[in-house]
Amino acid sequence: MGAGCGGVTAAADGGNDAPAVTTEEACNKVAKALCDALNGCAPFYVSEQYGDEPTCITRAALSCMTDQSTGGITRTPADLVACAQAATGIDCTDALAGNYPAACDPKPGTIINGMACGSNLQCQSTYCNKTGMCGVCGPRQDAGKACTTNDGCLKGLVCASSVCVKPAGPSEACNLPGQPCRTDLACSSSTAPGTCVAKVGVGGACADNGDLCDFTKGSICNTLATPKVCIAINVAKPGDSCSLASKTGCVGGIDPCSSILLGGVCANPAEDGAACGDNAVCIPPATCVDKVCRLPSAPNCM
Repeated sequence: MGAGCGGVTAAADGGNDAPAVTTEEACNKVAKALCDALNGCAPFYVSEQYGDEPTCITRAALSCMTDQSTGGITRTPADLVACAQAATGIDCTDALAGNYPAACDPKPGTIINGMACGSNLQCQSTYCNKTGMCGVCGPRQDAGKACTTNDGCLKGLVCASSVCVKPAGPSEACNLPGQPCRTDLACSSSTAPGTCVAKVGVGGACADNGDLCDFTKGSICNTLATPKVCIAINVAKPGDSCSLASKTGCVGGIDPCSSILLGGVCANPAEDGAACGDNAVCIPPATCVDKVCRLPSAPNCM
C-alpha cells in the first residue's frame, strides 16, 4: 500500500535544490488552483455544489489525499505541484469540463488490465472500470468504442449513449443524446439535427431546450412561462428555507429541500460513508454508490 498521506515529501518542482513539500501541501495547492478557477468564473456553480470555495478546496484536497494513499499509484507530490502550477488561471470552460493541462493528466499506475482496483491512478491504463466501490483495470476507449463512463474514454472524449464521442464545438452539429455539445454549449433544436450554441443567462429564451440556460451562472429555464425564459435561482445553505416560489434550491440541488413545492428547509449533506438518497445528497467529489457516499478512490480493493 502507499505511504501515509502527509509523510511523503518531494521537491516542489522536481529539482534537487527545491524545497520539499508534503503530499498534503501538494494536494492543497492543486485543490486551490482548480477551485479558484471555478469560483472565478462560475461562483454559482461552486455555491450549488459545495456551499462555498473553502469547502471546494477542502473536498478536492481530501479526494487527492485519498488517491495518494492508494496502493499502486506512481504520482508524486512533485507531480501534483506541477499540475497546480499549470492549472493556475485555467480557462473556465476547461475547468468545468475537467479538461485540465497535460501536467494534470492521470499518471499510469502499476496495476495491469484485468486486476482489481479502486482508483484510476492505480491502473497502467489510468482507468478503473468500476461496478461499485471497486472494479478492474481496463483500457480507455477511442471514439466509436463502447463505454459506460467518461473516464472510460480517451482524453477529449465523453461517453454518450454508451459510445465514446468528441463533444461538438460552437456551430457544429449535435444530436442528443448521441452527439452532445461541449459543456459550455447547448444543443439548439431550432435547426435539424441541431446546432451547438452558447448558453444564455437570465432573460434568455429556452423554448427548444431547457439546457440553453447557463446553470453555472445561476440560470434555469422557467418551463411554465410563455415564452419559456431563463430565470435566476438562489442557493440556500443547510437549515435555510427553500421553495419553488422563492426560486431557491439548496447546496446539492433541490433534493435536500424537505418540500420544494410547498416550501421547506435545506437538509445537511450526507457525510462520507453515510447513507445517501432521497433528501440526503453527497458533497462532491463523493457520489452516492450503493446508497452510501463514497469518494472516487477506494483504497481497499486490491
